[in-house]
Amino acid sequence: MLTELPDPQAGPGEVRVDLVAAALNRREWWIRTGGKIRLPAVLGSDGAGVVSAVGPGVEGVSVSDEVVIYPGIGWGDADNVAADCFELVEVPGQGTYAEQIVVRAEQVRPRPPAWSWLETAALPVAGLTAWRALVTCAHAGPEKTVLVTGAGGGVATFAIQIGAALGARIVVTTSSREKLERARGLGAAGGADYRDPGWPDRVRPVDAVIDSVGGDVWRGALASLRAGGVLVTFGDTGGELWSIPISDFFFRYLRVQGTTLGSPREFDALLAHCAEATWRPAIDSVYPLAETAKAHERLEAPDRFGKVLLAIA
Repeated sequence: MLTELPDPQAGPGEVRVDLVAAALNRREWWIRTGGKIRLPAVLGSDGAGVVSAVGPGVEGVSVSDEVVIYPGIGWGDADNVAADCFELVEVPGQGTYAEQIVVRAEQVRPRPPAWSWLETAALPVAGLTAWRALVTCAHAGPEKTVLVTGAGGGVATFAIQIGAALGARIVVTTSSREKLERARGLGAAGGADYRDPGWPDRVRPVDAVIDSVGGDVWRGALASLRAGGVLVTFGDTGGELWSIPISDFFFRYLRVQGTTLGSPREFDALLAHCAEATWRPAIDSVYPLAETAKAHERLEAPDRFGKVLLAIA
């Protein structure tokens, strides 16, 4: 529901952003349905807008700058792993489902040239998660084949586009012929219906798997990997537990790499890529801020393909 809160004020080292657009992520669904938040709570980690105030001590950011927000807080100096204090923009702080937000000045970046506000807001969480999974963890590029599971999800659509742009051969799993064709339109070379028990035979061999599903998908994902391949995991929407033969790992030299979001340096690399890229985010639907509840209903729809966004200004 909509509610009025006092306008946030930019303190030392902070900037206030008048948000133009925000995007929904699965994480907000987890928070909303988990029953552990204190109301009023403002959800949302993805946002883009115009700087409207600059706090004391801020350099390099000015009022009227058009920016996208790096959604992480306190990642730390290492790129291989986040610091223990790392968290995302959102509860227990304020999220981006709002007209204004205050963030640290080092969290804002110029929005990619020629990208619309909606495209820019769609990028941070899903785009950065896909970038880190592909580039840092899977080393995707020419002569590499990468399997992306659940091809209609937000991160998955980014992974297809970014992977193809980097020169990798991308194959996917999905639940319908329509989604498979849409994935082809984003750059996938082919794929299979994951409801078919023989789907690993249709996509193998692959050098890496980018997976957010977990559960019983892992059995097929590991079977599709060539020797020495890596399964990169960043989610468990299909379940946290599944039994897999340990011998698969040592006889076939397989690796499992866990990851989530990405560092500020990786975000900068993603933005540099986006500045030159011809692809644009796959946007499923756009809702006004007052219809956020409907946007969350769409987020859970089985036929959703790409990002669900909020138009704020």
